[in-house]
Amino acid sequence: MNKFFRYFLGFLLLSLILFAFYFSKIMLLVVSAFFIIITMIEYRNMFKEKNIFPHKFLPEIAGILCAYIFVFEHDITNHSLITPILLISIIFAFILTVILNKKPYIMTSLTTIAAILLIFCGLYIIKITYYFEQKSAWYFIIIYFSAVLAGDYAASIFFRNSNKKIYIASDISPNKTLAGCIVNVIFSIICTLSLKVLSGFTFWQSITLGIVISVFSQFGDLTMSTFKRDLGLKHSSTLFLNYGGILDRMDAFLFSAPITYYLLLLFTLP
Repeated sequence: MNKFFRYFLGFLLLSLILFAFYFSKIMLLVVSAFFIIITMIEYRNMFKEKNIFPHKFLPEIAGILCAYIFVFEHDITNHSLITPILLISIIFAFILTVILNKKPYIMTSLTTIAAILLIFCGLYIIKITYYFEQKSAWYFIIIYFSAVLAGDYAASIFFRNSNKKIYIASDISPNKTLAGCIVNVIFSIICTLSLKVLSGFTFWQSITLGIVISVFSQFGDLTMSTFKRDLGLKHSSTLFLNYGGILDRMDAFLFSAPITYYLLLLFTLP
């Protein structure tokens, strides 16, 4: 039941994004800004016990500006402002650290930069929907979300029912096993192959998509687990009580979203 509710929460959050996408661009921007703000509250609270305080407002401003461009500019060639936004934000992460005398200097700067990059990666969910709007975007979203959730759920079921476990990165995540990772990849591939009729991709393209989605979603999950373990935390927040916060529900999408977007772009280029 706990596992089911975890996936239900993840599906609910993503459904909200998709609803906003189909409702209006303004609504999608508002929902994106809401997620960015709530996520940054969680993110800063995670570092409080270590007396590290990432800069306020800088990640939010950079993230909302990027979201605005992603929402209102479909063509990738019109995203030339993204690079200066990210570059200037990273520069200011260091400048503000010195001006405001934020100690420890290096960790304050790096955690701020990491926040900006995490937001940027998460915003690629918007790019998957909007860039492929004229190519039945909802097909890609369904395939992507389904592959992530199917792989993760299958791996968790296999972990509980397996007697012999070969752990990987056990000091970071005690539930990560080699067999579980392989099962995750297999079920992600099964999902992308099953939905091949929607995407129109070839057999090998669907397999490649399944592998990429699975591998990078697991890296996202492992990265957030690393952060939480190093900070002595079980969850990013208690927003959903014992089920964690938004970062806990979205970690698998952070790295897989941008990689999936560029793979889809490669597959759909004329």
